[in-house]
Parts: sequence; structure tokens; C-alpha cells
Amino acid sequence: MCGICGILSYGEQKVTEEYVLKMRDTMFHRGPDDAGIYISTEGKIGLGSRRLSIIDLSPNGRMPMPNEDRSIWIVYNGEIYNFKELRRELEAKNHVFCSNTDTEVVLHLYEEEGIDCVKLLNGQFAFAIWNETENLLFLARDRLGIKPLYYYFDGKRFLFASELKAIVKDPTVPRKIDLGALNAYLTYQYVPSPQTIFRGIRKLPPGFTLTLKDGRINLKEYWRISISPNILHSENEYAEKLIILLRNSIKKRLVSDVPLGVFLSGGPDSSAIAALMTAVSGEPINTFSVGFEEGEFNESIFAEFLARSLKSNHHTFVIRPELARDLIPKLAYQFDEPLGDQALLPTYYMAREAKKFVTVCLSGEGGDECFGGYDRYDLGISRNRLVKIVNFYSHFITGTDINSKIQSALSPKADEYVKTLCSFPKEEKDQVLSEAVKEELKNDGSAYYHLERYLSTKLDFLTRLQYLDIKTYLPDNLLVKVDKASMLASLEVRVPFLDHHLIEFALNIPWNLRVKGGIKKWIFRKAMSGIVPYANLWRSKMGFSMPLKYWFRKDLDKYAWEVLLDKKIKQSGLFSMPYLTGLLQKNWSCDSAHGLKIWTLLFFAQWYHCYL
Repeated sequence: MCGICGILSYGEQKVTEEYVLKMRDTMFHRGPDDAGIYISTEGKIGLGSRRLSIIDLSPNGRMPMPNEDRSIWIVYNGEIYNFKELRRELEAKNHVFCSNTDTEVVLHLYEEEGIDCVKLLNGQFAFAIWNETENLLFLARDRLGIKPLYYYFDGKRFLFASELKAIVKDPTVPRKIDLGALNAYLTYQYVPSPQTIFRGIRKLPPGFTLTLKDGRINLKEYWRISISPNILHSENEYAEKLIILLRNSIKKRLVSDVPLGVFLSGGPDSSAIAALMTAVSGEPINTFSVGFEEGEFNESIFAEFLARSLKSNHHTFVIRPELARDLIPKLAYQFDEPLGDQALLPTYYMAREAKKFVTVCLSGEGGDECFGGYDRYDLGISRNRLVKIVNFYSHFITGTDINSKIQSALSPKADEYVKTLCSFPKEEKDQVLSEAVKEELKNDGSAYYHLERYLSTKLDFLTRLQYLDIKTYLPDNLLVKVDKASMLASLEVRVPFLDHHLIEFALNIPWNLRVKGGIKKWIFRKAMSGIVPYANLWRSKMGFSMPLKYWFRKDLDKYAWEVLLDKKIKQSGLFSMPYLTGLLQKNWSCDSAHGLKIWTLLFFAQWYHCYL
């Protein structure tokens, strides 16, 4: 994995090595093993890269990497799992390679296929290619958004980077909060793509490419999940196919020249990955988990049970409130934008400690989105069942449009979905924000727009919600959390459930096999029966959360007061200070919901201190 960045100038100001180095080395943690820089002769473009060496540890993999005649340059972050097959095809077409890296494969593939090269890649990636001959900059991001890519364009200079902090390192880029993004953050606990918390800086959406030529940006979606569920197989056949796809996905993600491990929560997803990885590798694996002294939040006992079953080299790390206090400021800076997912802290701590033993870890993100594991999917499941009833009785109903009206009325609404994510109900959010901010946001409807796009499809209601999560919650929350936390520890994380072949297969399994008899992830659990111990496979979903309701009553109480009521937060004019004071005064009766509200605002306030 790597950190990449670049500047393309359309004005009189030339790109200098100084600016590119500042951007690049802001991301030292993403690539401590090597670094490179390229500045074109006329100073039109500069590219920078920090490298975490995973495949081909030799200097031959150094970036920015040119083609043979140095007319095309690439900076690349990611792993391409089918790069060996692609390389053989390219060699058959007389392409000559100087390294064993997947980076060079992408470069030659672009020479052969142009911007359509992304359609042939299987992996997690974000890269930029500068074509000197065509005077064209080409950016691409993987299908699911596993790897991040930010950009900024003011008409004269185009900047891009793996992390937003590298872009705002340039003093000409304004640091102005996008109030619509703040509104969205309080709604979802994350900032949805393509917005960022800063006005004018954008995220390249998952599955998209960006070309910049003659000062004109062109965004193009190159992949969309193809969903047309049909009962093509028996339940057993679906389960057998699922095992084959997941095992192959894991096998591809074990290609590495450095040690590997697994993030193990002890739930069904991570347990399945650990069990299949053990079977594929044929030897004991490294497994890692975190725990808390507060028993009701401690999942590590389930991880330790599975580790004993697999005979893995297991490590458990315990998080205490004083550690959390020390890490929050560091994480607020690292995450570039406010993120209300409290699991970011244990994810980072586990990554930091795992890095002492391995350089790559596999993780279970995507399992719930693939196979229907969240409680909020009850919104879709119940409506699907009602539709079946409506369809049965439709033969007795007169009027051609009655059935469609009933189905439209049953469709999950954005506000119902939001309630399952939101720290603040809509009416309470009005109390959080200052009067000035509310006035500016009174006509802002952007917070819900991206939801309606996916909820209005013609898919069944469960699949709509899963598809919505795959397009929004997964890349903008979960994968941001994993990428930023792991890369701060200079650890690469790979996510087998997010192989796009597996995703497409999973969403085309009939919905009543994904959830059956009230049991979520039914087909997945059936497939893993006999592979994963019963206690891990059939346990209730616990979630990766911290004991905030205890910590904010005592250990983190003073810290929360200091950060949230700091004079800089008051001067920002963003929040109602009486509301913040009242929220903190209720710490003594703090429950999980109250703790999450404090955390969401606390992390924003700490981020604000770092960046503004």
C-alpha cells in the first residue's frame, strides 16, 4: 500500500518539488519503506508517492514509475489480485517488465487498453496516470471504495492525494467547512461522497474514473453491481458456490512477500475468514483481537475460543479509557474528516499492535452488507413479506394501479433508514446547531439526496437497503475507518468479502435465502456450518463499540468538557453552546445512545482543533 499525491498546473505558477514533498511526506505513515517524486521538465505536473512494500520489496518497485519512453507515469496505491494473469497476457503482446510489481502491470495495461484498463482489474486500488503525449491526467478508484482518493480544482491547479490532509497542506487551498457536509455528519456520523467536510475538496466515488484534459474534468462510472435475482439453484448449490467464491477470494489475498494475519472479532464474518485462511494456508495463522475490561463490551472471549479451535497464534489487546484519551487527538488528525464511528479507536489500536507481528491483515468488512446482517434490514424484510401477500391477493383486487400504489407506499423511506444510523433525531439536530447555521441550511436537502437515489430503484426492498449500504455506509464509514486506522499503523488491510465477483453473487441470491425464518445471513451461516464453530457462527451480532456510557461518566468526563466547551468551538459559531453544556451535564446518567452523541460531537470538536 502507498500514499500518492500530485499537482497539475494550468496557470503560470509552476509545480515545485517543495510543494509536492510537503504533500507526500504528510502521508509518511502510508509508506515508510520508500518514497519518490517526479516533476516534469516544464513544471506542469508533479507526482509523489510513499511506499509500503508488500510485493517485490526491491527498489524496482519505486514510484512514480514511468513506461519505457518515460511518456507515461503512474503513482499507485493498492493491490491487484489478478496481476499475474494480466502480466502474462501483456507479455504475450510484447510488453517488457522491469519489476515484479502490480504497479507496472497497471501501467502497461493502460498502454494497451487506455482508461478501460480499470474494468480488467480485480483488487483494491486508487491510482493516477499522467500521459505526457496526450496531456491527460487519469485517476481511478476501485469498485467498492476500499482505497481513498481526494481531489481539488480551482481552474488553475488540480491537486489529488490519498489523504485530504495532503491537499490542505497547500496554503492556497481554503479550509472552509461545508455546512451541508456538517449537517450530513450529524445525520449519518460520516460525510457522504462526493462531499468532504471542506468546501471545494471532493472524493472520487467508488467505481469511478476521472480524466482531466485541457482544464476539463470528466467523471465516468465504470462499474455498477448487476442485480437480477432469480432462483437458479437450490439452497445447497448457493451455499456451495458461496464457499468456493469466498475461499478463492481469500486465497488471492494471501499473495504477499511479507507476513499476514487476521483481525478476529469472533463473529461469523471474521471467524469464517480465519477458518478458511487456515485451511488454505495449511498452517497456523496470526490472529488479533481487542477487548475491554467492561464485560458487556468485551468480544475477545469469542475470538479466543475460535483461536483455540484453529490453533492460531493469537494476540488479545485490552483498551482502557486512559489509552482512548491519549489516542483521540492523534486519530482526529489522521482521519482527515470527522467520523462518528467509535470503532475507529479499537481498529487503530489493534492495527498498531498487529503491526509488531505482521504487515498485512485480512478483515471482515462487507459481510453484513453482502448477506443481510444488520437489524435495519428488518425494514426491507417485513415489506418484502407484505408484498408477497399483496401479490397473492392482487388477483382479487380491481384497478390496474392499486398494486403499484401499495408497493410504493410500502417502500422504505430515507428518514426510516436514517433513524437506524443517526446519533441525533431530526428534531434534536435542530437543537445542536446554532441559529446562524440552521438559517443557512434551511433549504439544504443534500443530506438525504444520495439515499433517495438508491431507495427508488426497482429492486426488492431488502436488496435496496443492502445496495444502499454498499454504495454509502460501507465506503464512506467502514472502509474509511479501516483504511485510515490501519495506514496510520503502516499496516495493509485486505477485505475478502469485497471481491466484486462475490458481491455480485451475494446480491443475486434470492432475498428469502439471505434471510430465512427470521435468521439474518441464513445462506452464509448455512455455507459456513462445519467450517466455523457453532458458538461463533450463530452468535448474535454485538458490534465493535466502546464502553462510552461508562467512560463519559468518569474517566473521559473532564476531557469531554475541555474539548467541547473550548473557546475555539464557541467562536466557530457552529453549535448551540447551551445544548452542549446540557449534554455534558447529563453524563452522570449516560447510556449508550447518550455516549454516542457525546462521542460524535467530541470527535468533530477534536478534528476542528486539528484543522482549523
